[in-house]
Amino acid sequence: MSLIAGNLAIVQRLLDGDQIAWAVIGGAAAHVYGDRRPLNDVDILVQRQALSRIVNLLQQSHKAVQSDGSRVIWRGIKVFEDLSVQRSGTSHPFWLDDLMQERRRRVPLLGAQVFLAAPEDIVAHKLLLQRGPEQGKHDTQDAAGIIRRHQLNIDYLIMRLQRMNALNIVRPRLLDFGITIP
Repeated sequence: MSLIAGNLAIVQRLLDGDQIAWAVIGGAAAHVYGDRRPLNDVDILVQRQALSRIVNLLQQSHKAVQSDGSRVIWRGIKVFEDLSVQRSGTSHPFWLDDLMQERRRRVPLLGAQVFLAAPEDIVAHKLLLQRGPEQGKHDTQDAAGIIRRHQLNIDYLIMRLQRMNALNIVRPRLLDFGITIP
């Protein structure tokens, strides 16, 4: 864990120093908001068109990074600019848009001061993906932990799901957690 913590602090300083908009998402965000399961990595969503800048920043800092054009991977840190989901011929967009940037908050994580996406953004994405242990993921469990521990802004959650073209998909999953969406 200490290796990821140190690397997260380096990435945080590089992103903030270059004024790149970013937010921690995925399991690390769920760790802060919900159940405290162990972290294997930290997923970061950055503003669109920023990946090549991030690769350059890390390389200028003498860090050996991997990038396939859709993500950057460096020692337990994964950086994405688009985590849209394609399902049954429909695109469900998920990127760091203006609303997500406005609702993120600065919090401590593993000794670094990170921007954290809002709990509604994390719940929306995880309940759309709904991957489980068979895929080595914890989406439903993570969403359940966040829902148990946070009073979600339902209006914002609906807006996020509408932007993701996922309201009808996620509505029954939210109902399983006692959240009724009109």
